[in-house]
Amino acid sequence: MSIRALVVAMALLAAACGDDGGAAEPKSPIDTGADSTIVLEVIDGDLVGGSRQEDVSIGDSVEVIVSGDSDEQIHIHGYDLYVDLVDGSGSTEFDALIPGTFEIELEGSGRLLIRMTVS
Repeated sequence: MSIRALVVAMALLAAACGDDGGAAEPKSPIDTGADSTIVLEVIDGDLVGGSRQEDVSIGDSVEVIVSGDSDEQIHIHGYDLYVDLVDGSGSTEFDALIPGTFEIELEGSGRLLIRMTVS
């Protein structure tokens, strides 16, 4: 198992076990070095937990970490970034410099995963 896959697995396990007090925005419990970390798990073409809204501050360094069983690409609209999933896992980091609301989806199927608002 690669180090990145191990980190993703640990983040998902910790998020599943922790009590976030009902917060609507799951965040990675590990320090990735990014200001905002968005963790997505995709199983059978669907986002575990369902589609959701994520908010990040303009100027934040954002890391998107994806795991699951899909080998599709993830597309971050507006920033025109793609994450190739290899064996279901992949990630990207970018600076949130464009304000607005952007869809993050599975590129091949067009399935919406989250809406990310940068403000």
